[in-house]
Amino acid sequence: MKVVAAGECCLDYYDGESEPRLGGITFNFALHAAQAFPNAEIHLLSAVGEDARTTFTTKLDAAGIQHDLTLVAKTPSIGIRLDDNGERSFHSYDVGGLLDWEASESQRQTIEQADLVVLTRYQEIAPLCQRLVRLPTQGKRVVDFADLSGASASDINTIAEDRDLADVCIFGIAPHEDALREHLHTLAHDHAGLFIMTLADEGAVAIKQGNIYQQPAFPVAEVVDTTGAGDCFAAHFLSQWCASDSIDDALVAGCLAASQIIQRRGAS
Repeated sequence: MKVVAAGECCLDYYDGESEPRLGGITFNFALHAAQAFPNAEIHLLSAVGEDARTTFTTKLDAAGIQHDLTLVAKTPSIGIRLDDNGERSFHSYDVGGLLDWEASESQRQTIEQADLVVLTRYQEIAPLCQRLVRLPTQGKRVVDFADLSGASASDINTIAEDRDLADVCIFGIAPHEDALREHLHTLAHDHAGLFIMTLADEGAVAIKQGNIYQQPAFPVAEVVDTTGAGDCFAAHFLSQWCASDSIDDALVAGCLAASQIIQRRGAS
């Protein structure tokens, strides 16, 4: 099986730490996928600056991930702040040269030959996702729409306007956002594929063809850092779903993996 993650690598600057950590939704997903998908080819397609290229490639090589990184002016970066409960918040995002990236011929061929293409979409890089999701592929497309907490129904309609190009759509929302959750349920019923909502400490919900699947979160002794929990969930959910076609089993795998990563610092 060939799994291709296409999107962003990012330098994560945690408040209080002098050196950045390697991160980004797509990069984090690829590292988790390398562990979650047995015997699969994992590919990462992205764009980084010369400032961090060697660091990223060294990490990817060590994880056995094939990579094709376009050189751009600057690597994206973001600030991360953790509260006393381990909940993360982002600040000072810099897109770097990511929006200048146009997929090369070799990158397009990798996407076309994939069995599973996993893309990232958040507001700052929306034009990039719009380009990547339209590239032809023989496999299934997954779009991770990242954390939508605080978005309105009209915001969601714009953010998820390309949902029909994806076989699987993943959304992160806060547990108390009932109106947002209900709106996503409505969109899911009009979608031919699979909708997944990660709900922080309430677990996750999946919807397909009108059927609703729920999985509570696994209890943990202490939440240290929630950064990257959704990326970890996605890798393990998709691995189990591809292997068994069981949404229930996939939700268990995703929630269990996410419960383990939030007990340590760092997204991967």
